Amino acid sequence: MREPIYVWRYVLKSRVQLNAVSGRTEFEGALLRIGDGFGCLHPWPELGDPELEDLLDELRNDAVVSGLVKEALSMAAFDARWRCREESMLDEMEEHIPESHATLSECSIETVTRAVCREFSVIKVKGGRDFQELADRIDEFSRRWPHLRWRIDFNESLTKNETLEFCRGMTDHLRKRIDFLEDPCPWKADDWDEIRRIVRLELAFDHRVVQSLPDADVLILKPARVEVSKGPWGNGRLVITSNMDHPLGQCFAAWWAGRLSSSGQTLDICGLQTHELFESNEFCERLGPARPRFVSPGGTGLGFDDLLEKLPWKLLT
Repeated sequence: MREPIYVWRYVLKSRVQLNAVSGRTEFEGALLRIGDGFGCLHPWPELGDPELEDLLDELRNDAVVSGLVKEALSMAAFDARWRCREESMLDEMEEHIPESHATLSECSIETVTRAVCREFSVIKVKGGRDFQELADRIDEFSRRWPHLRWRIDFNESLTKNETLEFCRGMTDHLRKRIDFLEDPCPWKADDWDEIRRIVRLELAFDHRVVQSLPDADVLILKPARVEVSKGPWGNGRLVITSNMDHPLGQCFAAWWAGRLSSSGQTLDICGLQTHELFESNEFCERLGPARPRFVSPGGTGLGFDDLLEKLPWKLLT
């Protein structure tokens, strides 16, 4: 007989929209408590995920099919193992966790200046239909801080031709400072090959989009969504990121990045600093200001022991 599952629903709030396909600023998720372990369930329905209630129904009905639920259960199982030992998953792993890019909720002089002051060398911003305006803005910033590398995530919001238009509109100065474009348009082998051949920029593929593994220059993996131990993951660059979820889920992504790195997997600069995309809370405060190096929140398992204990958990029925 399975252990009872307890749930605490949360809402993360952002000041601006966080991707090109949705204007909402409140994001529902749930923390799970299963035995001694804790997991995080955070869907993005606008990007194709089931609604939160549908995911909870998988747990209610003991009919788990989605990657999000599978990995939330995996998170809770790993977390329980370390909590039972009264050991941290993160403290000894910190030295192996790769540095992160700065993930900005908006590309402004204020946000870029803050990232530079915190010593980030790579900046990730969200792209959308206003791609020419974004190119002009990044070009301006790249002249002020020419050492920065830029990653632009479009969430498949452009067509192939718009992607080509965006790239052709870049100055040579900016083009040399683009690290990669993530999901500029829906993946199709011929389209992506044509874009790479014409614009000579690296393209990154977020593994959430389809289950098959394309020939991408960069692969983005989120431990909250996919079993990252099931590699190999091709010959391109590999980037581990959070699911832009609760800080507990962010810690799970950081732990996996450290675990892979310590076992010999070569990782690129990752995306493990996303808590400041949302209004601060006690969990965010434990992670401190977003900086290139990840900082453990302290505690056993994935941490946050006292904060998790005082949450008003409810039995999932």
